[in-house]
Amino acid sequence: MFLRLIPLGALCTLACLVIPAAPATASAEPPVLSTAESALTLEEALARTLRSGSELAVATEELHTVEAEALSASRLPNPELTVTLENVAGDGTYRDTDAAELTIELSQPIELGGKRRLRREAAELVRQLAAHGRTLARSEVLATTHQRFIAVLAAQEGVVLAREQAELAGKSLAAAGERIKAGKSPEIDRLRLQGEASLAGLAVARAERHLVTARQALAASWGEARPDFDRVAGDLSLLPAVPDAGEVESSLEQAPAAANRRIATELQRVELAQATARRIPDPRMTIGWRQFEERDEQAMVLGMSFPLPVFNQGQDEVAAASSRFNAALARELSSGNQARSTLRTAWQALADARAEAETLASQVVPAAAEGFTAAEFGYRAGKFGLLELLDAQRALFEARQRQLDAQTASHLAAIELQRLLGREPTAVVTTQPSTL
Repeated sequence: MFLRLIPLGALCTLACLVIPAAPATASAEPPVLSTAESALTLEEALARTLRSGSELAVATEELHTVEAEALSASRLPNPELTVTLENVAGDGTYRDTDAAELTIELSQPIELGGKRRLRREAAELVRQLAAHGRTLARSEVLATTHQRFIAVLAAQEGVVLAREQAELAGKSLAAAGERIKAGKSPEIDRLRLQGEASLAGLAVARAERHLVTARQALAASWGEARPDFDRVAGDLSLLPAVPDAGEVESSLEQAPAAANRRIATELQRVELAQATARRIPDPRMTIGWRQFEERDEQAMVLGMSFPLPVFNQGQDEVAAASSRFNAALARELSSGNQARSTLRTAWQALADARAEAETLASQVVPAAAEGFTAAEFGYRAGKFGLLELLDAQRALFEARQRQLDAQTASHLAAIELQRLLGREPTAVVTTQPSTL
């Protein structure tokens, strides 16, 4: 990708230098950059994560749990059946069961103060929290996979860049050998360039190992211990678009995280109402049937019982619920301010990284490429010394590495911005620049 940024004249000059490059140091597990047919796309990586990601499965089961609890909360309290046998196994008249009294009672608590309605409201709010939690979990796991995909893509570009640097270091070493043979340069030039070539070889090995690690991390997103792909498909130069800051901040309130903050506060309000309603005693109505064995007579049993709030009238529970509600209001305000600050930081990071990547691509890297081409040509012609050649070579690859870092940072910043807004990632590296 980076060779496209070198001017045509520079490419022609470098093409004339048909000198073998210095061999790069081999890594323990060199990556195989295969053809495009076996490349993993971002869409496929995200689909694999959704099929096999354990984090999303946990959130889904939690949602099913609270849905079942919401159904349970809407039901009436169960009645109570009581069977009593009195006046048995005594003395005299009450020996055996001749004077027994059999009583069968059915009791039903009657909820007052809107307790059942409030219970349903609280359960529904918990269900909404779980539903938004699943949405957040989905966006989190997809954002993690997207970040790891970008890391693999950047590692691939890093390997290409390191190999190009090793190749140019080898050509510079060969050019120094020609000048030394011609008696135009001292032998120390060869030693210096050999050191540069060795360092470039080490950089290649390090970049290849980093690529192996990045590929393993990406495969772990869908539970695989070893990756079954050779490379990923994408182009980091397709930078994500920078959305309008005002529109991004206004859309933050529609994000699942913001909705969860509001729902959590509302849940505390309902729990305060529940604590207040529990101060109202719930009566228990009883209806039953009694059999008098001695006279062989029957009668109905009717009753009503009321709890007496003598020792505990629920005022402490109301005070605690009130404090939790006030704390939830303050937490919602604080979390909202923090979310807006984090969002502004992510937006600024995206804007800065994209601006840096564009400047490096349009100005810095082409200038460094031309400077290196001129320095190498001048060194061959005897107009420049070795230090000028080495400085130009380092400046070129430092600019290329910085461009790669800026491109990677812009994509990661866009992913973070999407994550904060609760949105799923878009395939900006394989098709066209994204709009958040």
